[in-house]
Formats: sequence, C-alpha cells, structure tokens
Amino acid sequence: MQASNKSGAATHQVRGRDECERLANAVLDGALGQTVRCTPMRCTTMFPVASEVWFGKVRLGGMRAATAEWRWLHELPAIGLAVPEPLAFVRRGRRSVLVTNAVNGRPLDVVIAEAMARGEHAAIADFACEVVAVAVAALHASGLVYRDLYWNHLFVDRLGPGARLVFLDVERVFAPRVCRRRWHVKDLAGLVSSFPGSLSPKSAMRFLRAYLLARGDAPNGRALRRWLFVHVGAKSKRIRAHVPKYG
Repeated sequence: MQASNKSGAATHQVRGRDECERLANAVLDGALGQTVRCTPMRCTTMFPVASEVWFGKVRLGGMRAATAEWRWLHELPAIGLAVPEPLAFVRRGRRSVLVTNAVNGRPLDVVIAEAMARGEHAAIADFACEVVAVAVAALHASGLVYRDLYWNHLFVDRLGPGARLVFLDVERVFAPRVCRRRWHVKDLAGLVSSFPGSLSPKSAMRFLRAYLLARGDAPNGRALRRWLFVHVGAKSKRIRAHVPKYG
C-alpha cells in the first residue's frame, strides 16, 4: 500500500542518512508507524515525516527478499523503471525494516476499473500499450523478470500522456539464466489474469504487438505473438485458479 495519510501523528524533520536510519529503527522497535498491512512474517507501516509520508516494511526472516528489494529499488531506475524512493534499510538479527517514500497515485487496477466504468476504453488500451507494454519490454530486454507482475503492483496518478508508472514490491525481481521465455510468459500472464475486467483477444494481441515492438522483436512479430498469445492465455488461467494466502 502506498497511499498518503498525513493527519494524526507528529511529523519529523529529516536531516540525512543518520536520521533516516534512526526513524527506521523506531519503526523496527514498534515505536513509530501505523500498520496498514500485516501477514505472519511481514508488516507494513506508514508514518508522516515533515511534509511527506513514508512506509516501513518490517520482516521477520526473509532477509534474502529484503536485501533483494533494497538492491532493486536502487538498480531498476537505471533501466528506466520508476520505483518508490529507498530511504533506509536496517537489519537486526532475524528482523529487518526497509523504508521508502510514498508514491503519488493509486493501484493501476483501480484506476483502470474506474476508467472502464466511465467508458474510457480507448484511453485504457492506449496507456497499456504505450506505457505498460514498453516498461515490461524494457524489464525483459535487460534480462530481468518481475514474477509478481499484477496491475495492483503498478501505481499511476492518472491515465494519459505524462503519467508516471511506478513498480511496487520489487523483491522478487531476478535475472533468470535459463528458460527466460517461460518467465516472460509468467509476467505477461500475471497482467492478463489480474486485469480488472474482460480482455478481448484483439486487445491482448495489440498489447503483445506493442510489447514485442518495444523489445525489438518486430521481425519475428507474427509468429512470436501467436506463440505468446497461446502460452500466456494458458498460464493466466492457471494463475486465476490460485487462491492467495493473505489476499
């Protein structure tokens, strides 16, 4: 969750890295932050800092995932992907906290659902093909995959020109050494399976065409697009059948 909530608790004036780590330790001690999401091994809190809102993701165990998320928050912008601003990462025994700045906007699935209710289907298709497909193509072209690529893990302030697409929860990003196409299918199927509404074959084909063009695979376009259409469709059905542990 990355929504702003600036009322209530007193704010703090940030003075650099030491202050960021001090606030992170306060979150880890349970002395700062309002819980916004909790599972048995992970808790996310939010707290105001000066004129901003920060989030602290506290983990019990899962140090590899925490370290990976801290790494990708710094590295993904190098390939043109926007992510929450990383502010502090503190490890203490089996517990850790990773602090980021809040992201302006809302989950893309919510924004799309509202646009669909207003009948703005052309705007949705244009944004998906011109922004989302291009960003996913950049990720895959760099040798990386996301693994949790669902519309609710993408944040935007609006649809249309100039909108900023932000990738959240990047701890599962990795660079597969083998079977890359299989992982590409999984990412694309995640988007298909989590789309907030019906997705026509024509729209799916248009998205795949934009994705392949952005990746530079236009020479193999038609054959590869048809292959992806079949395999992504089959994988998306399997994903829809899964029951999430914590919603």
